[in-house]
Amino acid sequence: MHSSREPFINATATVRVDWPTPEHACLLITRAAQHNALGLDELAGLADAASHLSQARPRVLSIMADGPNFGVGGDITAFAQAISDNQIEQWLRTAIGYYNRAISQLRALDAAVVVGVQGATAGGTLGLIWCADHVILADNVAINMAYAKLGGSPDGGTSWLLPQLVNPLRAFEMFTLKSSLEAPQALDWGLANQVVPVAQLEPSVASVTTKWLSLPSMSLRNIKQLLRAAPTQDMHAHLTQELEGFVRASQQPEFVQRVQKFFAGS
Repeated sequence: MHSSREPFINATATVRVDWPTPEHACLLITRAAQHNALGLDELAGLADAASHLSQARPRVLSIMADGPNFGVGGDITAFAQAISDNQIEQWLRTAIGYYNRAISQLRALDAAVVVGVQGATAGGTLGLIWCADHVILADNVAINMAYAKLGGSPDGGTSWLLPQLVNPLRAFEMFTLKSSLEAPQALDWGLANQVVPVAQLEPSVASVTTKWLSLPSMSLRNIKQLLRAAPTQDMHAHLTQELEGFVRASQQPEFVQRVQKFFAGS
């Protein structure tokens, strides 16, 4: 067993990590009254939650948010106050510094990550979504890349993640021309795995986590590591990583059992 499976909760109770099982962690944003806008407390909480997950090392991570909207990005009220106080640069450096820590650590997890998204979804919050390995959208999702309209600039890893998921042309269109992208088009563009009715969002996320947890842990981890490494690795290095991963998998009891079961015809 790895380190503690005790729940994590930030000081303002707006970010938490629950453990439905010892191998499955659930990261939750719980600032529904503010549409899950990310202020300093939430961004610091996400950084601390990501550190908690890095140490605890779940096999599977699900990401959800309370309320009708997944998240509207940075807290515009906090922006306005920082501008009024002539502290916007310091606020952004602190806030985005927290978020960069969170996104980097979540991307580095060996856990398989599934995210369930509902309602309005905008700005840097999309970085959390695009960190995932499986994205489930409710049919009421509206994705808004509001940076240029607001006069800001992408953050949360969105400008790094988005071109890999679509292509640079689509990414530039989304950042500058597309006011909103609804769930069916997001699915068509490759930004999601499935679209479900709002009432089915949580059960759909649970179904994915259950299926992943039924897979041998070494297989799941190897697949995650290989797909993460592929874009930045030459073919020879990748083939070597594939070989070593398969050797490690072959040494696990699950591999022997499943091969024997296959040949037994059951």
